[in-house]
Amino acid sequence: KADDSYVTQCRAQGLYPLAYVPHNHHFLWAAACLSGQSAVALRAAVATDAKTDHEKMHEPGFGTLQHYSLTPIYSRVRFAKWQEILDTPPPPSDLAYPTGIWHYARGLALAANGSIDDAGNELGALRIAASADNLEKVTIWDINPASHLLKIAIEVLAGEIAACRGETTAAIGHFREGARLEDELNYNEPPDWHLPVRHYLGAALIDAGHAAEAEKVYLEDLRRNPENGWSLYGLMKSLQVQGRTGEAAAIEKRFQRAWQHADVLITASRF
Repeated sequence: KADDSYVTQCRAQGLYPLAYVPHNHHFLWAAACLSGQSAVALRAAVATDAKTDHEKMHEPGFGTLQHYSLTPIYSRVRFAKWQEILDTPPPPSDLAYPTGIWHYARGLALAANGSIDDAGNELGALRIAASADNLEKVTIWDINPASHLLKIAIEVLAGEIAACRGETTAAIGHFREGARLEDELNYNEPPDWHLPVRHYLGAALIDAGHAAEAEKVYLEDLRRNPENGWSLYGLMKSLQVQGRTGEAAAIEKRFQRAWQHADVLITASRF
């Protein structure tokens, strides 16, 4: 609100309204995602995109603006708004990073709806976008290249498709590789990859009967993203499966605190 007042009254120009105003909404979006506040997250995501200069993002050196423009679709992935994703029109064809993420999100939506072959087609399109020659020059704040983010997207989507096909070992392998790639990212805040891959990996391990291993995955994610509700829920489930009910009850209390403002119910560490 202070930003809006400042920009309106002072007619501010330059770097602050171009980059820092959407960056502040981006922070709100990230916090809302980790605490299960889907309505707040989507409003913040739409605001991030609305305050982004869509013309300038086509210019060299403004990959960060492309990243901001993707916040609504990242938000819909986080909260499983699958039909909204399928209804989202494609981004401009000259922007490989947004195009790749559009295919990534569509692939996840189609896989969730049972259209596995179509999801596989989206994975193929994502791989093509990720191979674009100019992608290495598209960066977020000169901290991480968009090409690295699309590599993570490939592993997550491939993992989800494998999981839907019942190929559990392959799914876990893709998620492990996605988490490894995520760990290689340089630090930025909010993190440049929108959804911790360990949320997928831990859930897949629990489904495969490897609860003790899932426990380690969630503990590591909580070290990186302290007290986030998704990993607290996954940790609780992993302890319950192992029969460690006392420890699970203690984690449940932490989860309830983390989730006190949430507007979604979850049954796993990701939808």
